[in-house]
Amino acid sequence: MACVVLSFLTILPVVMGDITGYLGDSVTLSSGANSSWILSKIEWSIFSNITWIATYREGTLHPNTDRFWQFQGRLRLNISSGDLEIRDVRIGDALVYSVLLKDIKGEQQNKNLRLTVTERLSKPSVRKVFSMLKDSHCVMALQCSSSVKDTHLSWEPEAAFEDAFWRRNPNTNVSVVWTSYSPNRNATFNCTASNGFSKASRVVTERCQEPDVVGETRFPGIAFVMLLFGIVFGCVLTYCFRVNYFPCINFLNFVFI
Repeated sequence: MACVVLSFLTILPVVMGDITGYLGDSVTLSSGANSSWILSKIEWSIFSNITWIATYREGTLHPNTDRFWQFQGRLRLNISSGDLEIRDVRIGDALVYSVLLKDIKGEQQNKNLRLTVTERLSKPSVRKVFSMLKDSHCVMALQCSSSVKDTHLSWEPEAAFEDAFWRRNPNTNVSVVWTSYSPNRNATFNCTASNGFSKASRVVTERCQEPDVVGETRFPGIAFVMLLFGIVFGCVLTYCFRVNYFPCINFLNFVFI
């Protein structure tokens, strides 16, 4: 009876832990082993019937990480720390994992870890729905969307933006913002996608100008091109008349007739 009690006392239970893994990435399940321990036994398992997926015994050269078909070729067991790395994480890896550790002095420790698997968020897509100048104000609508399911989208203007704007989320994967602001300046908005595990943002800057301002900015360029054309044309005519009159007449007929 005393031996049974002693054996029970040497097992140190550890509460459940939670960890998040991302599809296609690697994730490390921490064993929580005491750093002073020299591990003589490591057993990682899944399911209530304790299906081993990775094990190690003192005296063996390498751990056995190909015990279960689902994880073959994707596990790496650290025999010093007891940590288990899962590579190329898949949806089916979202399970509760249990680890039993034993050090050379006979102490044992149990730990359970719940792995949640999700898709890593990429930057959301932003497109301009419309932009127009009405009553001396720029009216614009932007749409933000994400291809990842169950994603929350939110809009925020830059800190210096003091004009009115309105936001609406037709569904979890699309969000639209409308704004009305004074023309001839930039309007910058930030769309953020989040799913409770990670965030990703995209910044977009739009600008609209009044027609007369647009005309003023383009006129110098047009004038320069016309001036350059006049100079080149004048040089060609001067050359024609000085060198040979008849080729010049033929050239003028080709250009103007």
